[in-house]
Amino acid sequence: MYIGPCGLGLGHITRCDAIAREFSNEGVQVLFSSYLDALDYLKRSGLTYFSAIPLSFRTREDGTIDPKMTMSQNGVTVGLWGFIRQLIGEVQQISAFNPDVVISDTRISTLVAAFVMRKPRILILNQYSVQMPKDNRKHRFADRPVLFAGKIIWKYISAMLELAWGVSDLIIVPDLKAPYTISRYNLAIPPGIRRKVRLVGPLTPPKLKPTNDAANVSRSRPLVFACVSGPATDRKYLVNKLTEILKGFPGDYELILSCGDPNGSCGGKRVENLVVHEWMTEQSYWRTFERADVIVSRAGHETIMKAVSEGKPLVLIPPPNHTEQANNAKRAEELGVAVVLDQSRLDAAELAGAISRTLRDNKESVVRLSETLGSESGIRAVIGAVSQLVSPVR
Repeated sequence: MYIGPCGLGLGHITRCDAIAREFSNEGVQVLFSSYLDALDYLKRSGLTYFSAIPLSFRTREDGTIDPKMTMSQNGVTVGLWGFIRQLIGEVQQISAFNPDVVISDTRISTLVAAFVMRKPRILILNQYSVQMPKDNRKHRFADRPVLFAGKIIWKYISAMLELAWGVSDLIIVPDLKAPYTISRYNLAIPPGIRRKVRLVGPLTPPKLKPTNDAANVSRSRPLVFACVSGPATDRKYLVNKLTEILKGFPGDYELILSCGDPNGSCGGKRVENLVVHEWMTEQSYWRTFERADVIVSRAGHETIMKAVSEGKPLVLIPPPNHTEQANNAKRAEELGVAVVLDQSRLDAAELAGAISRTLRDNKESVVRLSETLGSESGIRAVIGAVSQLVSPVR
């Protein structure tokens, strides 16, 4: 099996890792292909991988996507050439590895390469229509032609992406079925493609076995788990902001911050009232997630789905101009599982109020939503789909 997850942030690679582990347990050989943050994760996890040509947006210091910088520094020619090189690499690796099935997690190059090589192909995604990041800043008159050209180019790129998604044999959406779908506003799927789509629920690993740790039995203070993910610049900004806020938080809460840095050291470091982990092992992360009373994070789809599956209310802080995460946050708030904060107004008072509100108002709603999942496993659904797709080939 060949798996190509998007390398921006850790959401795509962690759910692909969960799938790969299940297949590995059944004796299936797995090769990953990715770049940037996901590549760091693969190196740290000791998984077999191919290093792909990196593709990314340009971001400002606060983690927001900068359309002007992306256009001026990446440009159409440079970006297209980078994609072509990534595509060539995918074709070469798939040809050499000769997998029975290819899984692309929001990677066009992996999907197109599998199509070219006539391999069965599954697409995992939670955003079908990729919208241009909103940019409400005032720009100089001289910059406006570049931004205008960027909007036109983005429309063509978005249209090409939607066409490319369609070459998949099956589209897996790791989300709840209607009317509870978190990524609802990001799934404008054309009628002709919908027959390929399956909503399977979260792609999260099985729950860990209970321990005898007294902290898991009773706790006098609510545990707030701030787990930061996303591209490096975005992650660094929010980590610094939350560290400054949480270290002076009242002693009414137990506070743990995961920085989500695949290159960071393991082990917690106390900073006043806060315990900071640069990196947490999978087991440590999941133990903390299961113990938590409230989750503070960006509005990445994977983190929201983890929280819903565990019945944990959320405080979401989406990047200011990240359309996908803004839509996720809006939907989570509509479903009564989260309080959404504006990053530009984030301070101790705002965060404390949001944590208090989500514990008071959203706890019962998120538990009810988690119960709609039943005993079905998203990962097992993917395994079943792969078996059905590959069996005619054998």
